[in-house]
Amino acid sequence: MLYSLCTGLFLALSWPARGLPFLAFVAFIPLFLLEDHVLTHRKNYRSIVFLMYAWLGFFVFNLLTTWWIMFATLPGMVVAVVLNSFFMAIPWWLMHLGRRLVPGRQGSLSVIFFWLSFEFLHGSWELSWSWLDIGNVFAAYPAWVQWYQVTGTAGGAIWVLVVNLMLFFGLKHYLKSGSLQRIGKWSLGFAVIALVVPSIISLYIWHNYEETDHPVHVVIIQPAEDPYEEAVTNSVVQERIDKMIDLANSRLTPETRFVVAPEAANPRGIWMHEAESNYAVMRIREHIARNPDVIWIMGSFVYELFEPGASLPPEARPLANSDRHYVAYNSVVMIETGRPLQYYHKSKLVPGIERMPYFNILKPVGVIVDAFGGIAGSLGAQEERGVFQTANNEFVGAAVCYESIYGDFMTGYIYNAAELLFIVTNDGWWRNTPGYRQHNQYARLRAIELRRSIARSASTGISSFINQRGEIIESTQWWEETAIATEINRNRKITPFSASGNYLGRLSLFISAFMLLQMFAQWLITRKKQ
Repeated sequence: MLYSLCTGLFLALSWPARGLPFLAFVAFIPLFLLEDHVLTHRKNYRSIVFLMYAWLGFFVFNLLTTWWIMFATLPGMVVAVVLNSFFMAIPWWLMHLGRRLVPGRQGSLSVIFFWLSFEFLHGSWELSWSWLDIGNVFAAYPAWVQWYQVTGTAGGAIWVLVVNLMLFFGLKHYLKSGSLQRIGKWSLGFAVIALVVPSIISLYIWHNYEETDHPVHVVIIQPAEDPYEEAVTNSVVQERIDKMIDLANSRLTPETRFVVAPEAANPRGIWMHEAESNYAVMRIREHIARNPDVIWIMGSFVYELFEPGASLPPEARPLANSDRHYVAYNSVVMIETGRPLQYYHKSKLVPGIERMPYFNILKPVGVIVDAFGGIAGSLGAQEERGVFQTANNEFVGAAVCYESIYGDFMTGYIYNAAELLFIVTNDGWWRNTPGYRQHNQYARLRAIELRRSIARSASTGISSFINQRGEIIESTQWWEETAIATEINRNRKITPFSASGNYLGRLSLFISAFMLLQMFAQWLITRKKQ
């Protein structure tokens, strides 16, 4: 039990934004030692015992790094910690099963393929929660992982697991023989090489990467509105919109091209069929009339109304005192002079908060979502990564909050020609906890993977500008009512990761399937012999 607790504690202490990431290179050694002990004494331990130990270690890791979810939803935090730690334990259990069933052929190395498969699948289904993908551990140290432009965060997971595995092999042989034999020396030597070579490659890229000079002046607004305080009166709505425009004006210059306002910056939302009569839209139109070169990118809830008899999507809900229905979206709106509004509806919805997992099947029990602090149903979503195109053919991808933690998902914006990335979010739900700092750091990894400059607007902090190397070039303080502005560069070049996405995860899934088939076949053979 102590070994599994050590793994969880080391991982938690390594985590951004204030952790020591080098601890990740030794964090899994206790778990490897525990697995080897259980395997050696397999007559005394069933495989489920190791699964429980692994679950305990990952439970500690999840609890110590994501406890802050409780400020948004306590039941959701409990479910996320318990389930996510169990899902993390499964790849290790499969590795252990393979070592039991296929001795000498499928060793500890298999955990790398099982783990990458887990991260790939976990980022794709409706219970998705990729916040603790192992490659995220280096988010606060972008100089270490510039090669994420090729591998994405899956490369970071391989890096961490390989170093842990080699150190474990060396330690294992030392503990058995009392000295470093040939295999132990080779293992430790390879661990050093595996640790140093990627670092040297990354530092070389870091010092030699140069952005193409295509500057765009951007203003980010951080209005510092408490998400738990709704704008219940028209006067409060008007006050918030007017304050937002005043903040923009405080940093506006003749060169300003974009003003970015955070998630749900428009407190009342927009009904699409009457968008131009919305107070926020009208006030921003007035602002643009005085500054015709300025384009607003603003977070807002958006509502689509369906007339009686219309074909309804599963997310449609009845409009009160009416025979009509509507769909609610968590969206980003682009407002440009002389052109109709453009919308991007959030695609990656938060499980239990914005969407009940497998809503199409479980819609009749929608009330469960209320227990998670969300809505009894689901928000609408769009399938593709919509990219805003300006009248001057500038292409901007705008991600909403949680979407920005998914590197593979974000490649969709680049596929649709995005030259800049904006992230609109509201991290105040978690209060002053590590959550909002982690979220801001993760955006740095997206800048490296995709080589796109990022403007990140958070209602309550941290808002930041991030260049294509993953450096934070300007940022706000927590819960600071302010606006910041700078020039960031557009980029049209495609990185290998942008072109291929999480190919390491897909490849690992293919290899893992073969290993599982081999394990199943060996199990059948053994059972037949018995």
